Amino acid sequence: MTASSQVTFPQDDEVGKLVRTLRWEDTFFDQEEGLIAVFDFDYEKISSFKKETTCVSMLFPPVLIFGTLFLCLPCLYRHQIDWDVYSQHVAITRDGIKFVKDRRKTCCGLSCTDAGKSSKTVPFDKLTDCDVTEPAGATCCCIDNVLSVVTVDTASSGGGGEGPAHELSLAGLKEPQKFKKLVWAMKRASAQGRNNQSAPARLSFAPTQSAMDRGFSNEETNAILRDIRSELIELNANLKNMEK
Repeated sequence: MTASSQVTFPQDDEVGKLVRTLRWEDTFFDQEEGLIAVFDFDYEKISSFKKETTCVSMLFPPVLIFGTLFLCLPCLYRHQIDWDVYSQHVAITRDGIKFVKDRRKTCCGLSCTDAGKSSKTVPFDKLTDCDVTEPAGATCCCIDNVLSVVTVDTASSGGGGEGPAHELSLAGLKEPQKFKKLVWAMKRASAQGRNNQSAPARLSFAPTQSAMDRGFSNEETNAILRDIRSELIELNANLKNMEK
C-alpha cells in the first residue's frame, strides 16, 4: 500500500523525505494515533528460517524429549512458529518505536493456552543506540543466517547490570536500514523540538528595542517613557518608606 502517515511534514523536512519513500502492507496500525510509518516483517522468511532451525534442533534427544512432554513440539512446531511470527508488528509513531505482539495461540492451540496481546514503546528521548546486524554465518552449522537484526538500546539496556541485552531486537524486517535512518531522524527531530519549546520564553524578554527599531511614533514613545517614569517614582517612594 502507499505510505499514509497521519502526521504531515514540510516538503524539505528530513523525516518527511524518508517517510515519502516508504511503502508497507501491514494494516495493524491503521487506526494508530500519531502514526509516522509502519515497517513490514518478512514473515515468510522468518517462519522458514525458524522452522529449519527448530527441525534440526529436534534431532538432539534432550530437546526432543522435553518438547514432546511439555510443548507438543514434534506435532505442532510449525504452527507454533507461525502463530508467534505472524503476531508481531512494529511502527514509528510520534511517541517512539512501538512494537506489538498480538494475541496468539501457543502450545497445543487451545484457547486456554492463548498468549495475550503485549506492546512496548521506546521513546526517542530515551534512545541511546539503534543499529543493524546483517546476516552472516550459519546456525546449527548447516542453516545459513538470512535475517537482519535491528537492535534498539536505551540507558537501561545494553547487557549491563540486571537490564536486558537490548531494549528491542527485531529480526527479519524487510527494510532494516530505512528503519534505522527514520529512527535517528525522529530522535534528532524530537531533540530539536524540545530545544525550541523554551524559545518563546527567551524571546518574550527582547522585543522592546526591536519594536522601537521598527518605528513607533513620538507620541507612543513618550507614553512608554511616562509609564517607565511613573514606575520609577513609585519604586523610589517605596524604598524611602522602607528606610524609615
